[in-house]
Amino acid sequence: MEVIAEIRRLRFVEHVTANDLTKQFRLSRPTIRKHLKTIKEPVYSTRQHQPHPKLGDYLDQLKCSGLIKMDT
Repeated sequence: MEVIAEIRRLRFVEHVTANDLTKQFRLSRPTIRKHLKTIKEPVYSTRQHQPHPKLGDYLDQLKCSGLIKMDT
């Protein structure tokens, strides 16, 4: 959220161009435009269940060795 606030401040208070903002923050122009249109802070939902896709086949071995605890 700090980045969005800084982008908005630079654009509307200091009148920095969108192209200069893209160079400064290393974001695309559509992203800069999206952030300039943002009024409220974005809300992200939390996951109820976090999957382990990268562990995959090794998940059982990790459970047996005690290196990982599973919340059940």
